[in-house]
Amino acid sequence: MAQRADSAALNVQPRQRRQVYEELAKVPAGRSVKELLRDRDMPESDLREALRKLDSAGLAQRVKGTWRAVPLETDDHGSTTTEHETKAGDLVGS
Repeated sequence: MAQRADSAALNVQPRQRRQVYEELAKVPAGRSVKELLRDRDMPESDLREALRKLDSAGLAQRVKGTWRAVPLETDDHGSTTTEHETKAGDLVGS
């Protein structure tokens, strides 16, 4: 069974790390640091630190030089969702 991350773990991360997670989540096959640097306006050292912190929080994994977002587990019956779907759901529920 694939590893799942708790959505609460993502919610407590600083905005910059959440944004890096969202970039990773867009490509399920994963992205290299070079690819992320092209799309993000942040220094390489900050990006690498964000990836390490996401990894230690169980939100990202590095596999053969490629970083991948760990899918989020929601409270409703263990289903998964993305941050984008969560934000859209919050708007509907308002």
